[in-house]
Amino acid sequence: MTRSLRQSLNVLHTWGGLVAGSLIFFVFFTGSLVVFEQSIDRWMMPDTRAAASGEDVGFEGAFRALQSAYALGPHGVFLYPPNARRPVYAAHFHDAAGADQHAFISRDGQPIADPGTFGASEFFFPLHYSLHFGAFGMATLGYWLVGLAGMVVLAMVVSGVVVHRRLLRDFFSLRLERARGRTLLDVHNISGVMSLPFLVFMAFSGVAIFVYTYMPANVLASYPDSDEFFHEVLPHIDREAAGTPAGRVSLDRIAAQARSIWQGGDVMVLGVHLAGDANAYVAAYRDTPQEIAYRYDQLDFDATNGTLLHQQRLGPAMQTYQFLTGLHIVVADSWAVRWMYFLMGVAGCVVIASGFLVWLEKRAERSGQRAFRCAQAMAGASTVGLLMATLAMLAANRLLPPGLDARAQLEVGVFFAAWIASLMHAWLRPGLPGLARQLLAVAVLALSLPVLNAVTTGDALPLTVARGQWQIAGMDLSLLVTGLLALMAARGLRRAARRQPAPYRTAAA
Repeated sequence: MTRSLRQSLNVLHTWGGLVAGSLIFFVFFTGSLVVFEQSIDRWMMPDTRAAASGEDVGFEGAFRALQSAYALGPHGVFLYPPNARRPVYAAHFHDAAGADQHAFISRDGQPIADPGTFGASEFFFPLHYSLHFGAFGMATLGYWLVGLAGMVVLAMVVSGVVVHRRLLRDFFSLRLERARGRTLLDVHNISGVMSLPFLVFMAFSGVAIFVYTYMPANVLASYPDSDEFFHEVLPHIDREAAGTPAGRVSLDRIAAQARSIWQGGDVMVLGVHLAGDANAYVAAYRDTPQEIAYRYDQLDFDATNGTLLHQQRLGPAMQTYQFLTGLHIVVADSWAVRWMYFLMGVAGCVVIASGFLVWLEKRAERSGQRAFRCAQAMAGASTVGLLMATLAMLAANRLLPPGLDARAQLEVGVFFAAWIASLMHAWLRPGLPGLARQLLAVAVLALSLPVLNAVTTGDALPLTVARGQWQIAGMDLSLLVTGLLALMAARGLRRAARRQPAPYRTAAA
């Protein structure tokens, strides 16, 4: 018999969510963390938390300190000034050996020791959009997998709206007194409707950001050389080294010129190219924290005399692209906006996690089957296990001794080891009791992290609140809330397992 449209979409919704749900949860979870990447960075990099008491040395002083501390390569050096969320200068460059490097300079011009961690900006951010496949030379594959997850989200939204005929009515129904399956479905519906516009836009804009990767044919048909395409959509100066040494004007002078031309906004980053060469130039990028769009507004100056060489003017298509990018990555410097994005991202995670539980609840009688146990283990490890792995990485950040060789890589190893351990535990101890144990581990880790932070850095929660260090205090408070919620959830699951153990009973439970 031919299926109706609703039946067909129900199959799509069910199996699309089951097959891609783990990846979608992963993307939304890491994206939610990236909203507060600078706060996580400050927590993981204690030496970058507070501004130095001395006079600000400016761009020029910071660049000279960078030159004295590192062997800078011929490629561009990008220098970021201090801001409200990062009170020190940050630099991104390639050293003389061509290795990618990041460094920090205090406001008074002192190089800050290597923090020994990737932090959120260098670990969770690339993990969000490329799954770190670039480390294996397969970055494009990571882009494709994340893009596929975005397309599945759009399909899930459309099919979910069609399948749930009483979606709006069910949005106002949370029947806690009913059977567990009904309650889980209510949670799934409510979180889905509440985050519906956010899910649609974030999935669409996430795919749009990498549109060139997914659909390059029309560009390559007109531009056989992709560099020519990027030069046309983002016009900028691109000089070759002259091979003749030459002096350079102060970077602070160039920054002042840029501010004067823009008549609003400040310098987000200065890119110093070919430093010390007669053809050296400096690119200034505008910071517009009060705007939604991610506007480059690039100005290129001759580094030898400060002359403006080029002012970037973008076409309508690129302006639209930047608007979508700005909305996706939250360039607006507003705590209210960031918390809204974070909470909507968490709601998206709840949609996926509750969808997993609804599927498992409906098929609980198959708990002894290998396929069911596999789905059960994947659901647990990709949700609670991912949170546990993240907290384990933060614990390693506080416990590993400073200056340890490959310290950052060890933190990453702890993350993946904890995640694999979660998957193995979910396989060996399936069902509600096993999930409750993992939530208990999450609670212990989350509640202990503020204590570890206080012991290892001296920045106890009462002190950070008194000093107004709200990024550190906010991290500690968020960890405490996470721990308490995980503890409540673990107790709730244990009670649920005792009341209705049969559907989830297995030989290993």
